Amino acid sequence: MPIVSDVIKRLNGYNPGDHIAVAIWCEEDVIGRAQERGISVTREQAQNILDTIDRKQDCTQGISWVEIDIYTDAELEEAAAELQYSAAKDLASF
Repeated sequence: MPIVSDVIKRLNGYNPGDHIAVAIWCEEDVIGRAQERGISVTREQAQNILDTIDRKQDCTQGISWVEIDIYTDAELEEAAAELQYSAAKDLASF
């Protein structure tokens, strides 16, 4: 996942007078949006969501609240499935 220092390094190659467009999404955006939806997301889950979006985003659509919601739902579904698998595995060991 890119962090602020990575972005700064990338920007160093640009002329400081050049015009650019930049959209920055951060962990607080993901966590806040989840709260608006009545969902709890940890900081680690927010980082995973941002990592996934960074890898898989469609540059023709950009990143919007819709993508944040979709990837949040996917992250939470994966976490629930892992928890369910772990519980089933624990029961099978008895």
